[in-house]
Amino acid sequence: MRHMPTTYLAVAFEVLLDLLLPRSCAGCGRSGSAVCAACEAAVDRPAFLAAPGQTATPKRRGPPCFAGAVYDGPCRRILLAFKEKGRLDAPGPLVSALARAVVAARAMSAHDGPVVLVPVPSTRAAVRRRGFDHVRRLGDGAARVLCRAGVPARVVPMLSPARPVADQAGLSAAERAANIDGAFILRRAPGGRRPRDHVSFAAGSFPSGVSAGRDGGGAPGPLFVVIDDVVTTGATLREATRVLCAGAVPVSVAAVAAATLAHRRPTRDDRPQAVRLPAIRVPEG
Repeated sequence: MRHMPTTYLAVAFEVLLDLLLPRSCAGCGRSGSAVCAACEAAVDRPAFLAAPGQTATPKRRGPPCFAGAVYDGPCRRILLAFKEKGRLDAPGPLVSALARAVVAARAMSAHDGPVVLVPVPSTRAAVRRRGFDHVRRLGDGAARVLCRAGVPARVVPMLSPARPVADQAGLSAAERAANIDGAFILRRAPGGRRPRDHVSFAAGSFPSGVSAGRDGGGAPGPLFVVIDDVVTTGATLREATRVLCAGAVPVSVAAVAAATLAHRRPTRDDRPQAVRLPAIRVPEG
């Protein structure tokens, strides 16, 4: 007896599940789709500078961070549904938002080479509870979107959790910084090499039709971008960047799917960045 391919079984299961339990929008609860058109449109905004970098106050200085959406309304509900309720069918708008933020960060860096997305790692307890690493999933989706848009990109998990940390929700800026201090360590490749030593951008590293950059001595090196789902005070991104730079990984920018804005005062550098990707659908998977 021939076995049906796993992909067909998965599709058949999803169809059956939709019949028995029709999907509802993760942003508003309306039935019919994982994310309705109205909620998707609410998340689809131009990328903007969420954290200005070295022009910030001394205690909040870190890499310039771009966000693809504001963490409120439908965006917040979609992210929580994906992250905490296992709605793996819902993160499409968040993936697109993260991709827009990476494009904005790349444009600010005046970089035309490949991009390495370095996800902030989830704690082991969080991964066990959720069953997946949500930032890694967002990064993988954003890398596929970027590659289809002609930007060579891949996710390289260079950081690992070093110790348990408390939930950041509800903590003040100072408490967040103390909580995340020393929370990450740099991964090592086999043979003791640093992560950047084995980041390869050979032609086979990307989907067909995507160039890995100019060959020879003129090829630009990769742009390393730290990614996360949401930025609030920036403490997590600052600590991740500190560990990477201490390990000789040249990180100069960060990108997140969404940013909270109510906690901070606007600065002169908070000018919206009208950065959009070509109109393409987020790849499945």
